[in-house]
Amino acid sequence: MEYRQLGRSGLKVSEISLGTWQNFGQRLDEAAAFAVLDNAVDLGINLIDTADVYSGGKAEEVTGRWLAGKNRAEMVIATKARGRMGKGPNAEGLSRKHLFEACEASLRRLGTDYIDLYQCHHPDPATPQAETLGALTDLVRQGKVRYIGCSNYSADMIAEATGISDRRNLEYFISLQPNYSMLVRNIERAEIPRCEKDGLGLIVYSPLAQGLLSDKYVGGDIPEGTRGAGNERFAQRLQEQLPRLQRLASLAKGRDLTLSQLALAWILRQPVVSSCIVGASRPEQLQENAAASGVKLTEAELQQIAEILDGPAGG
Repeated sequence: MEYRQLGRSGLKVSEISLGTWQNFGQRLDEAAAFAVLDNAVDLGINLIDTADVYSGGKAEEVTGRWLAGKNRAEMVIATKARGRMGKGPNAEGLSRKHLFEACEASLRRLGTDYIDLYQCHHPDPATPQAETLGALTDLVRQGKVRYIGCSNYSADMIAEATGISDRRNLEYFISLQPNYSMLVRNIERAEIPRCEKDGLGLIVYSPLAQGLLSDKYVGGDIPEGTRGAGNERFAQRLQEQLPRLQRLASLAKGRDLTLSQLALAWILRQPVVSSCIVGASRPEQLQENAAASGVKLTEAELQQIAEILDGPAGG
């Protein structure tokens, strides 16, 4: 496993990180979740990404029970706040009140004294960014949070946040967590240049397009028990992208890579990317994806990929 700086900070994170959405506290029982987490550590993964809303707090709880038996200092625990976690009018958002209470609740569920990376899960138009950044700065200064980041923010929002931190001597966002893959490239126009300018590292979610960029679908079928089974939208997307996926899989095979490994290496070609979040329900899935760390694609291969991605999906 190779490691990268997270944005402007000195924090080093594994190129491949483990996400807990859906699997932890939901699809996997605790023993299976612990097996995946143990395997992540064995593979050199040090970044575990979760959120308070994942499985209604259960993902943080499972992560916390596992963390209790580990060397806390070796792990980078990232969680998020913004979503609704109660019934009252202040039980969601990025207000000072909600962030302070959400942070305390996450600390309890995770069973830890501090959160390495505390992220705003989504923007909150009802709360001024100055209030949010002020609250996050206080959490850092209280020792409850080490670094702060944002998720699903636009380039304009990031620029505004950087300006506020500059003027008010507040903590800076060091990371952006965006949806990015070979098939979802919206952030390339504005968000990636803004992150490069302002010193934010990307922690990419859905780098495999929710599993579409994997060899198991290249034949055009959706196996039972997979994420795409019974999902009409996924089936439609698969048929639309199938010729493109097959060409990418052929290119990957020529490099002795799986399609997933090629897709992850393609994202990691960009220096602004710090880590790719992958999910796993079995340790062997994680092992395959972790092997993408350190893979370098040649200029000729990148050009071939560009031609496949920029051409018609059915071409």
